[in-house]
Formats: sequence, structure tokens, C-alpha cells
Amino acid sequence: MATTATKVGHGLAKVLGIDLHYRNETGSDRITRGESVFSIDSADSYVEHEPSAWEWICHITPSGREWLEYFWSLFPFVHWISRYNLQWLTGDLVAGKSVVSQLSSLR
Repeated sequence: MATTATKVGHGLAKVLGIDLHYRNETGSDRITRGESVFSIDSADSYVEHEPSAWEWICHITPSGREWLEYFWSLFPFVHWISRYNLQWLTGDLVAGKSVVSQLSSLR
């Protein structure tokens, strides 16, 4: 026998139009009248299970190689720093200093 809380919950679901059997993938009614389980379950249909939260997290988490590619793209100077000409360093420092002094004078 159903409890009062269950009856109230089912009544609210009916009033709000909530389908309590939304996971019925075959579209047929529930087996309540003694029909054969074989006739309902033997249908050639594809049923996809809903992923769990852990499966979803594992699916979206990058692999080790993807993390490496991300950090490689995050710091673009890493691509060219090994080929940097140190003779350019003085010129780059002077240019950087002049840009900083120009930006500070704009304030």
C-alpha cells in the first residue's frame, strides 16, 4: 500500500504534468498486466544510458598531452626563446623602457 506522502507526490506530479516514468525508453506502458517481459524487452532499439557525473568529468578533463599543448600555447615566448639573439637584448630593453615611460606620462 502506498504511503500518504507517495500519494501526495504522485498527485502533485499529475497536476504539474510531470511524467514519473520518463526513463521508459521503449515508449510502451509499464508491465503491470502480466504481459511477457520477452515481448517488450526483445525490441531492436538503441537505448543510451545517461552518464554519471564522474563519467562526464572524465570525458571533459584533458589528457596529459592536451595539458602540455595548453601550456605550450599559453606561453608563446617558449616557442622562440631558444632562438633569441642576445645582441638584440639591449635594443629590446631600451624599447621596452621607452614604451613604459610613454605610458606612465599618459596618466
